[in-house]
Amino acid sequence: MAVVEITSRREELSLRQRWSDYIALLFGLFGLFMGMNLRDSALNATVVYANSQAGIRAEYPENWLIDEQGDYIFRVRDVTQIGFKTTIQVAVRPINTVTSARNLIDALTLSRSQTLSSYTVFAIEPYVLPDEVQATAVSYTFVAAESDPFLQSIPVVVEGLDILAISRGQAIIITFLSDARTYDQNYPRFQQFLANLEF
Repeated sequence: MAVVEITSRREELSLRQRWSDYIALLFGLFGLFMGMNLRDSALNATVVYANSQAGIRAEYPENWLIDEQGDYIFRVRDVTQIGFKTTIQVAVRPINTVTSARNLIDALTLSRSQTLSSYTVFAIEPYVLPDEVQATAVSYTFVAAESDPFLQSIPVVVEGLDILAISRGQAIIITFLSDARTYDQNYPRFQQFLANLEF
């Protein structure tokens, strides 16, 4: 016994139906593009910081907490991160005409090795800032522990990068600190910060 299948003949799509399919597809792609664009602009939103006394202008990530109360011009931290808070800091040190970048690096290394646990310098390399200013980059690590003795936590390995530039009789020290596990993920934020930094 044979099975006989009866189907109706499919009608061809009219020109109007075809165009409506294409337009719906284009609107879907346009909506996807606009959504991605809005997401990127929200994630990469920045706030302008200007200090005319120090001659520094920068743009830092919008949701980061700014602090101007230490021995630095300013420091911004990503307080939304769990564990060690990613930090970008700008400090200025007066220098004389015979002070070299190496003298500054040695002084920073000496003071940090006394205050930071397991402080280790990995590399000292020449660095060119986005505005073609010659600088020196120092990459290092240290171990950060929770400062509250009542909280139990595992110490965190922190990876840091200092950019030292000498300009107009002063040394500008730009510091980036991040948990070593998320350093590569957070580094583009630091690059964006450097691209917009003026001193």
